[in-house]
Amino acid sequence: MLPSATTEPRTVYALGQLARAVQRQIEAAAGGRSFWVRAEVAGLKVNRHAYLELAEHRAGVRVAVMRAVIWQDALARIREGLGAEADAILKEGVEILFAARATYHLVFGLSLVIEAVDPSFNLGALERRKQETLAVLRQEGLLDLNRSVPVPRVMQRIALVTSVGSAAHADFTRHLAGNEHGFRFHVQVFASAVQGDNAAYELGRAVARIDPERFDAVVLVRGGGSKLDLEAYNDLALARAVARLPLPVLTGIGHDVDTTVLDHLAGRAFKTPTDVADHLVDHAHAFERALLERMTSLRHQVQASFAEQRTALFARQGQLAHAAHTRVQGERRRMDAAVRELRTAPMRRLRQVERPRLEEAQAAIVRTAQQGLHLLAAHLRGMEDAIGLLRPEKLLERGFSITRLHGAAVNDASALRPGDEVVTTFARGHTRSTITSVEHDG
Repeated sequence: MLPSATTEPRTVYALGQLARAVQRQIEAAAGGRSFWVRAEVAGLKVNRHAYLELAEHRAGVRVAVMRAVIWQDALARIREGLGAEADAILKEGVEILFAARATYHLVFGLSLVIEAVDPSFNLGALERRKQETLAVLRQEGLLDLNRSVPVPRVMQRIALVTSVGSAAHADFTRHLAGNEHGFRFHVQVFASAVQGDNAAYELGRAVARIDPERFDAVVLVRGGGSKLDLEAYNDLALARAVARLPLPVLTGIGHDVDTTVLDHLAGRAFKTPTDVADHLVDHAHAFERALLERMTSLRHQVQASFAEQRTALFARQGQLAHAAHTRVQGERRRMDAAVRELRTAPMRRLRQVERPRLEEAQAAIVRTAQQGLHLLAAHLRGMEDAIGLLRPEKLLERGFSITRLHGAAVNDASALRPGDEVVTTFARGHTRSTITSVEHDG
């Protein structure tokens, strides 16, 4: 209740007197001591000194506000102590733990003079949030999910999630394009911010735009930075989206000591974007070596099989020639024996009784024998010609070819299946084919 303006005597204080009284009370209560205070940086202006507006919220309601100042010398000392995390900690929206003295200025009122900032408070909170996120992913079965995704033999179609024009983007693409083996990679960039308040949201949108049918792998890269700069890569919603990708995920987030949540759940995590590019090149090179070794092995197998078949054909050719020659010799011996027998017959009786008929019969026999010899000779020449035509080289020269499956000659289409790889030998050279369909007679 206000004192009466008419019945009671009034004591009037000058504003300065009241301000000094308040100042004495605050100084007496604080005693010049420093206090550790936790508050959110609601506003920040920096020139030589740093001027802050501090606030505390409870259930979304602001319950306390106070001004603070960091003088130039203290600001330099605090920045040095915070190191790479300085800009990430001393910014609006971040809750900090600091040591400060309470002061009351007759003109500017109550404020805090900040003397130190504890970086472990922010980094500890960051680590706690990261561990909580990892625990949730582990409980949902997502932490190891991407490592179970099959890795293609060659990863050439790359979905790259990064900040366009950044050093990480340039290092990765330049190293991949300039690989010593001349491998070609097809990289499509899904642009996103990689730090800041909206970075996690933008990264998630970029990942959501990736069509798994068009790519072999997903790569997330960024340059180095402080632990707080990497906070976007610890986001739970982003981690869930990345873990569920049906493609192998490779990360190169550009840090040497700390690992983000995405590093933990990725199929492979690397220290730098260049390391990711090296891995993709090495992976392609390993496939090339395995393919060349397989091709060499198959070539040796085909050559050995062809040599074996050629030897068998030559052996069969020799057997046929020998058999034909033996038969002809036998027929000649039988004919010679018949001639000798006819010549030694009792010629006198033949001349006296049936000389005309015998002479005619003799002439007919001679003619028949000569015709038989001519026929046998012609037959022999035909067999020799046939043997010559059966030689593999002659068959191939006439337009025939030999098709083999696993080194064995194929003479029935039913022995083949779609997807089989066959080798066809011609008179000059051979081809390798893959069966796409088989049509059966009837």
